[in-house]
Parts: sequence; C-alpha cells; structure tokens
Amino acid sequence: PDNGAYAYGEGSRCLSNEGGKAAFLAAVQAANIPEGERRALALRRTALEPDCAGAAGLAGDPLADKRSEEGRAWGAYLEGAEAFYGATYDKARTQFESLKAARNPWLRETALYMIGRVELNRAQVDAYDEYGDRKQDQPIDSQRIRAADEGLRDYLKAYPKGIYAASARGLLRRVYWLAGDHASLSGEYALLFSNPLPGLDDGRLAEEIDDKLLSAIDASNVSDPMLLAVSDLQNMRKAEHDYDEGCCGEPIAAAALDAQRLAFAKMPALFDYLRAARAWYVDASPANVLQLIPDAARQSRFTAIEFSRQMLRGIALEAIKDRNARGFWIEMLPGAKMPWQRAAVELAIALHDERAGALARIFEAGSPVETASIREILLINIADAGLLRQQAKDGRVPRHERDVALFTLLYKSVSRGQYRAFVDDLALVPAGASTDNAYWSLREAEKPPLGLFTRPPSLGDYGCPPLRTTATQLSANARDSRARLCLADFMRANGFDGIGIDTQPTGDQLGSMPTLFAGSPYSRLEVYKTIIADPVATAADKAYALYRAVNCYGPSGNNSCGGAEVSKEVRRAWYLQLKKDYPQSRWAGQLRYYW
Repeated sequence: PDNGAYAYGEGSRCLSNEGGKAAFLAAVQAANIPEGERRALALRRTALEPDCAGAAGLAGDPLADKRSEEGRAWGAYLEGAEAFYGATYDKARTQFESLKAARNPWLRETALYMIGRVELNRAQVDAYDEYGDRKQDQPIDSQRIRAADEGLRDYLKAYPKGIYAASARGLLRRVYWLAGDHASLSGEYALLFSNPLPGLDDGRLAEEIDDKLLSAIDASNVSDPMLLAVSDLQNMRKAEHDYDEGCCGEPIAAAALDAQRLAFAKMPALFDYLRAARAWYVDASPANVLQLIPDAARQSRFTAIEFSRQMLRGIALEAIKDRNARGFWIEMLPGAKMPWQRAAVELAIALHDERAGALARIFEAGSPVETASIREILLINIADAGLLRQQAKDGRVPRHERDVALFTLLYKSVSRGQYRAFVDDLALVPAGASTDNAYWSLREAEKPPLGLFTRPPSLGDYGCPPLRTTATQLSANARDSRARLCLADFMRANGFDGIGIDTQPTGDQLGSMPTLFAGSPYSRLEVYKTIIADPVATAADKAYALYRAVNCYGPSGNNSCGGAEVSKEVRRAWYLQLKKDYPQSRWAGQLRYYW
C-alpha cells in the first residue's frame, strides 16, 4: 500500500515493502492452509528485502512443496510480489491475474490492486533522473498509462471502500500527472476538497497540489473554483527581492479576473475576495479593498474564506492608518477559532502595537497577544532593559518566556556595556540553569542556556575569570583591555558570534522596528582593533588581540567576529606586527598563517 510518499519524485515501489510484508504475514496467518506451508510462506516473505535497484527475487520456487490448493495460491502471490519488486512486470501481472478468482478474499482484493501498481510502475520505467525528478525530455508511453489507469479503476470499481482505496486514488493522481492530464488531476483534487481521504491531511494535500499541478493550470484548463482561486492568487505574486527575479509572470489583469465570474457563481464571497486581493497585491489600492469587503469582524466563528476576507480588510485599514485598525483586530478575536486563525489576528495586533510604539501594551496583564512565538520575537528584538527585566521577574508568564527575556537581558546588557546592571541581574538566574548552548534559535531552545552566564570555570584561552568577575572589572573601568579580551573570549567560547539576538528581522516582519535596547550589537573584531590601537594596553593583551583579530578570518577568509571588514593587507600587517613586536609570545608561535 501507498505510505504517502508517492507525492514526491518517483515514489519507489520499494517504499511499500514493509507495509506489504506486515499485511501479508497477518493475512497468511489467518488463512486456511496447513501449518507447514504457512511457516514456509511467512519465511519466504520475510526474506524479501528489495532495494529496487536490481533483481529482487529469491532463490528457489515459492510454489515448491505447496501441496494444498490454497497454499499454491499464496505461493503464486509471493511469486508475483517478488517479480514486482524485481521489475519483472510481465511475470508479476501474470501471477496477480491468476488470483482474480482466488477463494481467499485478501488475495483476491490485493492481487487486483497490485495489477494497477504493476502497470503504473511499468509506465514509470526510466521516467526519473538520479535525483528522483521527472525527466522532461522523456515521454511517457500512453499505452502503459492507459493500462495503469484501467487497472486502478478496475480495483476501485470492485472495491470502492477497499483496503487500498485511498492508495489507488492517490496512484490515479500520479497517472494523471504523468499523462499531463491536468483536467482529470484537478478534478481529483476538487473531489478531495469535499471528500478527504484518510491519512492525507490538508498540509500534504496542499504540498502535492503545489508540486504536481499549480504550475500547469490556468483558467483555461481548470473549473473548480478553489483551484482556480489558488491559480489566480499565484498570478498576483510579485518579485520582492533580487533573488526572486523570474519567479513571477505578468500579474493577472482585472478584466481577466472579471471574466471568471461564472466559475465562481456558487462561491461569490471567494470571487470578491480575489478581486480585493488583486486590488491590494497588484494595484496597491487599500481603498478598493475596503469597498469590496464590508466590515464583518464580529462573528462567532469564521469560515476560512470569510477569515481571509476580513484579514485583508484589516490590512487595508492599517495601510490607510485608520484610527480603529486595532479595534478591528480585537473584534475579530472571538470568531478566530479555526486552527491558526487566532495566532494570525494576534500577529496583526502585535505588528500594529510595535509600529505604534506601544510595545508595553502587548505585555500588560490581560493582553490579547498570547502566542509565545510572537511575544518572544518582540522581547528578543525590540524590548528595552526595563521590559525584559519585568518579564523575567513576572511569575505569571510562562517559564520559557521568562527565560528568553532574562537571557536576552543578560546578553544585551553585558555585550552593550551595561556591566553593573548585568551583575545585578545575574541574581535572577535560577540554580541549575542549563548550560547547553547547542541551539539554533533562542526561541526554539527547550531551555535557554542561562547557566552560561553564571558557571564558575574560566573559558577561552586567556586564563580569564568567571564572567561575573570580568563584568565587575569592566563596570569599574570600561577600558580595561584584559577584561575586554576576557569578555570577547566568553563570546567566542560560547558561540555567540552573530547569534540571532544581534540580527533583527528585515522588511515589514515582526521585530523589524528599531530596537529600544540602548547600545550597538557586539563585535569581537572591533574589540581587538581598539586594543591593538590602545597605547596603554599591555604587550600581552596586544599580542592576544592581534592573534585573535587575524583568526577572525581563519580558515575561510571570511570574518566570523562581526564589525567592519578589513582587507587582507591589514590582516597581513597584524600578522607581521605580532611576529615582529611580540616574537616571544605564545600567540606569535601559534599563528602560522593569515587569511
């Protein structure tokens, strides 16, 4: 049976081996055959481990020593299965054909299903490249495609609610895709909208449609209003970045969209949404959006289409800076009950408050913005020290949010020169806090590693004390070159170079407004530069700064330490200065190259 992977690439027949093995073993266990034959059949099927790269048959005849009529029928099925996995399709079909009248119902049904699979796999021979992508210059044999279509339809006609009905329907979609029959394929997808199949969730269905159909359809070859709407929306896209060039064609014209009105006769709300979407995405006319979509924010429950309509209206209200835009979003919240709807409205409220300079409102008691990811994006990227401290201390908010706020507060305080505040806030780190810094994103870390800021052992290669001591020294003298080097070593040893806290989202994304936290992102390279140029820095500190500055570019030649780039000539000069001025230092001996 199909395990769902047929939406991708070739969908190798061997993907079904494990499921097929389990089904066979269960069925043969229940069959009315002698115990010795049952054991032999089970062992034979268990031993079949195909990889679909070559022959999959086993030594010997699976029909040998099967004296009972029933046992020989099961042996015939095994011979067909071995031929199928070994790509000997003529033999496989012959064996499965011989079982159409088998007495055992499992054998009868499964053999009929397998005939369709045999023909589909025969049609796919040499249709894909080594990466599993369809060869565009390799035509599919129409006769084989027809045979696959007939085989799968024969099964569905005989067993419309059979064991493999969902799989056969999925394989029929593959037949239509291979044949380039976009009308039949879009018809199958339209049927799935109203009659979903078990095991095929909305996300997988959407991905399959995107992969197999959307690039090939337009108003001329699809009549289903949902698919036509998706195609229209796709044709409203514009390139937003240089790397998007070539992604999008000429946007759909207003007249072309109006000509589709009859196709949406049973879904006028969807048609008006498309017209409003075009007014926004193509014409950039929020006034037309507001004309086309009346206010219907107060609902007990939104359908997907009605929700999309009101979200678009809210976006248009924001664009014209309507004074009640936030109130509109608040009115939508009670009806936002379907999956992801409430989070979408909360995001709209958060974007509004961020741009209105009302960040604190999001974190007030009773705030409508409850989604953790939204709140944490704003804490990491926008919040000032006061708000971060407030959230870190507030026992009413979730533990993860408190930890994210405290981690951000500590990192930004110590990296932006607020050393005394950093030392004071260390008291908020709980005992036993995590020190696991192997994370890609602070928000995605199960436990933000607050323990990194308090663990006592020294870090790095310069014999530095715990970070608390370093920060205390810097609070007394911010120009202390050794303490500055120790802070840089803390950042380096903990992998803090270029972490997400220092890189805000761009464009109109949440968290892209100017941060309220005082100071600039930390750069080890800038620290090294200032110490190299500092006339009162010790020889030992200058030597280590030179060593580390050069290593910022090793071994790739790219700067991993942040700050303003320097040329290779400058790096060469640092290298020579270390060798000339501090030849007895450990760092001069260790540095063998510059990059």
